[in-house]
Amino acid sequence: MLNARVLTERGLETGLAVRLQGDTILDVVRAEPSALGDCEPIDLGGQVLAPGFIDLQVNGGGDVLFNDAPNVATLRHIASAHRRFGTTGMLPTLISSEREVLRAAIGAVRETIAAKIAGVLGIHIEGPFIAAARKGVHDPRMFRGIDATDIGLMAAPGHGRTLVTLAPERVEPTLVAQLCQRGIIVAAGHTDASYEITRSALDAGMSGFTHLFNAMSPLQGRAPGVVGAALEDRSSWCGVIVDGQHVHPAALRSR
Repeated sequence: MLNARVLTERGLETGLAVRLQGDTILDVVRAEPSALGDCEPIDLGGQVLAPGFIDLQVNGGGDVLFNDAPNVATLRHIASAHRRFGTTGMLPTLISSEREVLRAAIGAVRETIAAKIAGVLGIHIEGPFIAAARKGVHDPRMFRGIDATDIGLMAAPGHGRTLVTLAPERVEPTLVAQLCQRGIIVAAGHTDASYEITRSALDAGMSGFTHLFNAMSPLQGRAPGVVGAALEDRSSWCGVIVDGQHVHPAALRSR
């Protein structure tokens, strides 16, 4: 593949060629005749060539919400809608709902993966183990504490990777540790937790923060909150909604 702006660890570069064999990338070389050999050239016309995006929070796509119809057809439609914009892998996201809806959603993801439908890597369970004080669009009538049935359901095999967003003040560190030990990725979100409580969850194995700055206790001088814990911790990751509305551009530029 030639004549593209290729995304590398140094940024977007030109003058490169990506050599393929079947569906495997062999290497990235300078676009010189001696390096190309007898390869069949594919001219990309100056377009950007980059790895596909992996989106950890996909509530829907193509005018369809996962919560409204948690089934294989919905997941196929959502994955197709996002693929057009460069997302090749995603975690379809279920917001706070009844346990039977959660069960159906996990079952749909399991069937989708078994059917080898491209794009679905697992499921993101955003609630219902969250805080009413930071509910956002979630229905507080659905909120509940986590129990052994929930953990067993989320940790069952066959539905790819599971990410659960929870409020650390509503889930004890021992339960956070139990979730992590069962292979579940735990993130803080929709939470009014203090810095200290958030730090305890991180120490128990929590590793991420869902839509940083939104629906969580803010950073203040004497109360660092969830945001302060997230910015301080060097081993965790943060998701951010970068649409110019949810988070001010200055916050994105800060280091």
